Amino acid sequence: MSVSEESEMIHRKRMIIIDGNNVAYGHLNGKMFSVKGLELCINYFKKLGHEVTAVVPQFKLKKHQSTDYVLLEKLHRQGDVTLAPCKSLPGQFSSSYDDRLILSIAEQFDGVIISNDNYRDLLDISPEWRRIIETRVVGYSWVKDCFFLPDDPYGRYGPTLQQILNGQSC
Repeated sequence: MSVSEESEMIHRKRMIIIDGNNVAYGHLNGKMFSVKGLELCINYFKKLGHEVTAVVPQFKLKKHQSTDYVLLEKLHRQGDVTLAPCKSLPGQFSSSYDDRLILSIAEQFDGVIISNDNYRDLLDISPEWRRIIETRVVGYSWVKDCFFLPDDPYGRYGPTLQQILNGQSC
């Protein structure tokens, strides 16, 4: 590997895929889908220089499905939110499983998933998804409007947060 390739690997920032439902509900302790919380999380990673997308079920753009559907629409138009499709037909409603979309994006773009979900039900879909779930899903905490990540998301002997975010491991 050349010096420039090695330097690029050291300074590479992985794409961040935010589990929008998980983060937005986490911001208000499960009471409501908080668009403000989602925006705070998106901005947190943008300030660190990452490309970011938050995956959100499409029906959250409707009135009364979130704290601020107008802001959510704005975030979508800006490219910060990726919508997981849903169908609304007379007498039936279905939403695609957004966790599958989140993992597909992480696989396609070598991304890091921000979620407190363990994705246990998807561990055996493929070896690649298992590897992502076991090495590139980072949990978080909210304290009021402050977003926190652990320095050691996989414990004392696992990769550090910086190694995960910067593609130095996994």
